[in-house]
Amino acid sequence: MFDQQTLQKLYRYCYALCCNEHNAHDLLQTAIEKFINSRHEATNPSSYIKRIIHNQFIDDCRRQNILQFDEMEEDHLPADFDVQTLETMVINEDMVEKVLDHLQADEREIIYFWAIEGMSTAEISTQLEIPKGTILSKIYRMRKKLLQIFDADSITSVEVVL
Repeated sequence: MFDQQTLQKLYRYCYALCCNEHNAHDLLQTAIEKFINSRHEATNPSSYIKRIIHNQFIDDCRRQNILQFDEMEEDHLPADFDVQTLETMVINEDMVEKVLDHLQADEREIIYFWAIEGMSTAEISTQLEIPKGTILSKIYRMRKKLLQIFDADSITSVEVVL
């Protein structure tokens, strides 16, 4: 059904969400079980199982009270919103683990789709069924958070291309 390469991609997606090897394995196994039991004739099984993984992760987090999901109102967007995209941010490989430790699950998911899958912000918006403006605002906040976290000495490892 799924070849080794596809399973590895799905595992990396699970790991990007969980940031924990054990939980990523469990999440992938649960998603594959649900996919097999659904007997759904998906035209794109990989996308369908990613949707299952995404929904299962959210369900697991809610069940365990790991994350709180608050709706963001459009009024709370920054007034000087900069339309920077993830394409303008280059992260040194050595910093990836540090960066992921400081990001929330939804932010790691965006990073996964951009860095691993090579998607644009419009494609990420379509995949996650979230408005493009919300994706852009999350990217803006993510970029701001990372720049604040990493002091001036380590900022050379996170190169921001303008």
